[in-house]
Amino acid sequence: MADPEPFPEEARFGGSANPRPAKTTELWDENDESYLVEWWKANFFIRKPILFGTWDGVFTSCMLNIFGLVVFLRAGWMVGNAGLLLSCLIIVFTLFVGLCTVIASNGLIARCTENSRGGIYGILNYVFGGKVGATVGIMYVLGQTICIALYVTGFAEAVVLKFDPNPTNHWLLRGIGIVTVLLLTVIALFGVKYLVRLQLVLLGILLLAVLDFVIGCSIANGTSGMTGFNSTSFRDNLYPGFAEKQSFFTVLGVFFPTCTGLMAGVNMQGDLKSPHNNISTGSLASLAFSGVLYYVFVIFLACTVQKELLLSDYMIASEISWISWMFLIGLYIASLSSILGSLYGAPRVFQCIALDNIIPIIGVFGKGRGANNEPVIATITVSLVSLCFVLVGHLNILAPITAMPFLLTYAAVNYAYFSLAMTEERSIKPESILDQYNTENTPIIKESEPLNSSESYPLLDAYSGTEEPRVYWHECLQSKWLTFVGAFLSVLMMFLIHWLFAILTIGLATIIYFYTRTTSPGTKPGASNFVLSKWLYRVVRSLIHPLPAEEKIVIATETPEMSYKTMQLTDENTDYQEREKVHQSVVSEQIET
Repeated sequence: MADPEPFPEEARFGGSANPRPAKTTELWDENDESYLVEWWKANFFIRKPILFGTWDGVFTSCMLNIFGLVVFLRAGWMVGNAGLLLSCLIIVFTLFVGLCTVIASNGLIARCTENSRGGIYGILNYVFGGKVGATVGIMYVLGQTICIALYVTGFAEAVVLKFDPNPTNHWLLRGIGIVTVLLLTVIALFGVKYLVRLQLVLLGILLLAVLDFVIGCSIANGTSGMTGFNSTSFRDNLYPGFAEKQSFFTVLGVFFPTCTGLMAGVNMQGDLKSPHNNISTGSLASLAFSGVLYYVFVIFLACTVQKELLLSDYMIASEISWISWMFLIGLYIASLSSILGSLYGAPRVFQCIALDNIIPIIGVFGKGRGANNEPVIATITVSLVSLCFVLVGHLNILAPITAMPFLLTYAAVNYAYFSLAMTEERSIKPESILDQYNTENTPIIKESEPLNSSESYPLLDAYSGTEEPRVYWHECLQSKWLTFVGAFLSVLMMFLIHWLFAILTIGLATIIYFYTRTTSPGTKPGASNFVLSKWLYRVVRSLIHPLPAEEKIVIATETPEMSYKTMQLTDENTDYQEREKVHQSVVSEQIET
């Protein structure tokens, strides 16, 4: 028997049969002259294009962005204000919005496989068209920019409070934040790609910090307000005791930025082996694992620390840890990795929007440097804007500001999936009753077909071909009604957290949208043609004036035996006596058996 044919190169690399991959990713392409290089070059000078998987790519990126600074510095403050019960409810709200967004983004990625450039912007551009895609994309970049300032402020706060528990010079915090942004901007421009390979190491250090915290809570000796596991502390921290000017929604606004890193996997779509499966599994796993860690922090702090200390000491999680410096290393790594992630991702999304020339005024930011077209101008701009927010100098003020652009983006992503799903339903019509019979008068059953061709039918584009699409376990979670609730809840949370910031955010997005309509009126429309206002009008009208029940037609599975005879109308009707007998009709009678 002949030896089996070796696995073709084009099947391995998704392109033509060539020893070098046909498609190199934006992150790893350095215009190398040869695919086969010396081992020392391959390990120390990254030449080969690398595609990441679920755990080394999406899971680690999301974890380093989701779980970190806010939990380390504000989990105790949240428990002290809201109590354990309401703190758990805040976590539920945050995770539910995140879950809806992850499910929606997974469903969109499955259907928009050709739009790997630009992350969230590319997906929304495909669904809604360039004008809406660019508007939401700019708001997402703004959210990432403010998020840099949030993490920098938290990092500076952790450094200052370590050496001075009651700082009086608030400009010291701002100064540390400014220096940190400038240094990390240089790293983002020249060396961040080398740090990407260290994600698993950074995540391991972060988990060691969590383990250090758990051990510290377990062995607390009851000094300085840290009681160890104590029923009295648990009862005191079970119910809310809000400080002045604090409420359930202000605390929610401070905690919600923990979910701003959910789109980290979507943004690296072009650098993944199997984007749909990797992003879905990695994002859901990171969200579930982060949720468990959130509950570990709030429950352990509620059981081991007095309420007064929770309200007054932002560094309580570090102080109760077994080895304080290990926890601080985890805190600093969580802060710096999140900053670098935003400094890497936001400028590239901004550059994609600029290159599409939908907003001509930002066209200059599309220019890049080097073989990879590195967005130098966009990176510097993002850093400068983040410096303006660093001057705010307080994490509790920056957190709700950061939440607004992300909630708007999450609402758009959730609505995009709902809109695309509704477009699919409206594009399918039932077969005509007459078409269900062939020439032999035999009833047949056909599947419904789309009104339009596959080119204008977005939900089938990803599944066109002779082979049946592979079904993943997470596809059972996709529901258009769940994402619709997620979109509504995202907008509602914006106004509940801070109504003024919500109005300003939506107002800025509206200005950008109308500007794009003026400057780019001929932008290609999106794949979705669903209009929410018309749908709501039909729903309300059907509730007020219920439509009559649809007529049901029963089709016999077998054609009854019939006998036929011909009769002349002139023989039956005196009105036709003067005419020739040529008018005929056919009458059928069923043969009784």
